[in-house]
Amino acid sequence: MNRDEYQPIKNEQGSTMMMTLIILLIFTLSGLMVMDMAILEELAVSNEQRTLQVYQTAYSELDAQMVYLRSNPTVMAAAVDGNQTLTPIIASATCTNPGDICQTITLRYTGQASPPTGYSITSFIGLNFELDSVATLNGAAATSNQTLGFVYVTPKAGP
Repeated sequence: MNRDEYQPIKNEQGSTMMMTLIILLIFTLSGLMVMDMAILEELAVSNEQRTLQVYQTAYSELDAQMVYLRSNPTVMAAAVDGNQTLTPIIASATCTNPGDICQTITLRYTGQASPPTGYSITSFIGLNFELDSVATLNGAAATSNQTLGFVYVTPKAGP
């Protein structure tokens, strides 16, 4: 055997270091991409939480307003003459701080209807209403608009 076979080639000196640096660069770029994706996913989850929060507020407001309207039917009588803006029960109507949920509630009369099953057509009349609840998160683009339609049954006016 020849002794020259086991001697390193002079042109290959430092190639291991260059390959190591290239692999290190690939790992660094991959790590940066993973961090960027994690930040984007965190933002998406945060936006989804805000949207869900305003949706739940708007929907809960509808439930609370229905309880209020059942105990205060004069509000519905006033709404027959025109839309009524109601005072929010769940959230504030005015937002002063970022992160506050602003709420607007409108009761709208949409017309007369036959009373539901179980009521006499000759003695009762149905009044159709819509209850609109709009919740907005102050300082964010999260908004939820929920509408609940219902029939209020009232005795017909006497002859």
